[in-house]
Amino acid sequence: MADVVRLALPEDLTALDELLLKGDAWPTTRPIMTMALLLSRTPAAGRLEAAFEKAISTVPRMRQRVARSVWTFGRASWVDVDEFELSYHLRRIGAPGDGSLDAALDWASGDATAPFDPSRPLWNAALVERLVDGRALVVIRAHHSIADGVRAIQMMAAFLDLEPSPPHGAPEGDAEKPPTVLSPNTAQIFRAIGRAWVTNPAQAAGFARSASKASLRPAHALADTTAYVRSALRTVGRGDATPSSLLSGRSNSRRFATVEVPLDTIKATAKTNGATVNDVYLTGLVGGLRKYHQAFGLVPTDIALALPIDVAGDSEHQAGNHISAAIIPGPASVEDPVARLRVVHELVASRRAEPGLGALDHLAPTIRQVPARAAIAAMGVHARRVDLQASNLVGPAFPVYLAGQKVDRMYAFGPLPRVPAMAVLVSYEGVCTIGLTLDPAAITDIGLFLKCVQDAFEELLDEDIAGGPDQLRPPSPSRTSYRPPEGAP
Repeated sequence: MADVVRLALPEDLTALDELLLKGDAWPTTRPIMTMALLLSRTPAAGRLEAAFEKAISTVPRMRQRVARSVWTFGRASWVDVDEFELSYHLRRIGAPGDGSLDAALDWASGDATAPFDPSRPLWNAALVERLVDGRALVVIRAHHSIADGVRAIQMMAAFLDLEPSPPHGAPEGDAEKPPTVLSPNTAQIFRAIGRAWVTNPAQAAGFARSASKASLRPAHALADTTAYVRSALRTVGRGDATPSSLLSGRSNSRRFATVEVPLDTIKATAKTNGATVNDVYLTGLVGGLRKYHQAFGLVPTDIALALPIDVAGDSEHQAGNHISAAIIPGPASVEDPVARLRVVHELVASRRAEPGLGALDHLAPTIRQVPARAAIAAMGVHARRVDLQASNLVGPAFPVYLAGQKVDRMYAFGPLPRVPAMAVLVSYEGVCTIGLTLDPAAITDIGLFLKCVQDAFEELLDEDIAGGPDQLRPPSPSRTSYRPPEGAP
């Protein structure tokens, strides 16, 4: 029987992915994620390259670029590059500065907003060798349009192994015939035809159903629409929180910093107070900002805190962005940390229950039509309303290996779209690492800020159940030394 040839058609970017691409027009809104994996030792020659080759063969986005064509009326699609060169995307460097982890992260933060070549896949990586303790750091940068944080962690599985030397080689037997990859131009033509035959009729049918329902029951349709809009506005409501004058500075610079907390300690505190791990995490961050303002002699007020919420549900998505956004008035004005935790829990639960939580997905197809300049202006409006963004990613609870070396820590650093601070928690092997992306013009004393965040978690966590704050790792040496500000209490 003749072989069946399957055509690998390019995948359209989602509307939200296209919106993220518009942020490339300006460094401060360029949405680039950074993942840093701390390895127990430097991998042997060729092992890391082999690990990336394996990942590239299984993760389509790593060998694809964004293409536009007149056949698709300017719509963007992911298409395979004609010739992929790993050496362009992966490099090795010696440890910078004093060879410490902090110096390596400081070096990585210098590339936090560096643009990608649009004619190539939107990622790159570097192996930082010969850290002072014999370890190594793998720094992976990827454009946010490739995947949101949840999907990025899932894609990491293509790099990682469950043992130092896993078996290699394909199983014997007839392998499934791979798809035939079309040239970008031919693929775009097929994609345009596919839209005309499938997408547009489906959209037209959905519009017809909505129009029919509205014509038969206009009062109910108007009431439903009004309720949905009110729910969407509540989702991004910041209550009495107003932008902090202390954090008003903005620059193109970025600084990476980290804080670590044992996962068991966070879980114990969450269980004792009927909250979640994410609630404890957000409360610790809010408490840190409270202490930071107090250190400058200011009366703490509520902080506008933005958090992404995964709206994919049970759907399987290997890439792309499937998140919505919510804002809560982080209760920095509440003095008692346990009372603050309960307020955060109620606020987050209320946002998750809002029917309008998915409004961003519904609006994205319309918003993506606006020019990049207008999109960046809209991002600026959002940034002026928010002082902190926070994300929470669940990593493996067991040890994993990259290129034959154990991964000791996983750090994630999110983009900073003109807001003062971005925090990303990654839980891995019983440890929660909090990667902080900071604008030094807004957080002017990074050492003090780290101390305040660390102190807030120590104050919040349940000592009797989890063993107390002695389990916390002291803040790592900062690139900005800690000096109490003048007039600080």
